[in-house]
Amino acid sequence: DLRTLRTALAVFGKGCLAASFNCVYLYTGELYPTVIRQTGMGLANTMARLGSITAPLVKMADEVFPALPFIIYGAAPVVSGLVAIFLPETRNMALPE
Repeated sequence: DLRTLRTALAVFGKGCLAASFNCVYLYTGELYPTVIRQTGMGLANTMARLGSITAPLVKMADEVFPALPFIIYGAAPVVSGLVAIFLPETRNMALPE
């Protein structure tokens, strides 16, 4: 049933989206050196807000190709969640100076 698959992918994508959003704020403060830490946090926050601004435009893309918004909304969080796996471990490590 396509409805079950669609719901499962939506839940999985939402979980990856939440994880990647949390990673941005948790890892950004730990990965950047102290000198540019606030600039990095500002850049991460700006990119998150830009994503919020462009979300309605993605919905309008269904006029071009009806499945395009589903592909974008489904692929973007999954890809960002998978990329977060490759972030370095920061537990019990000194912050970069």
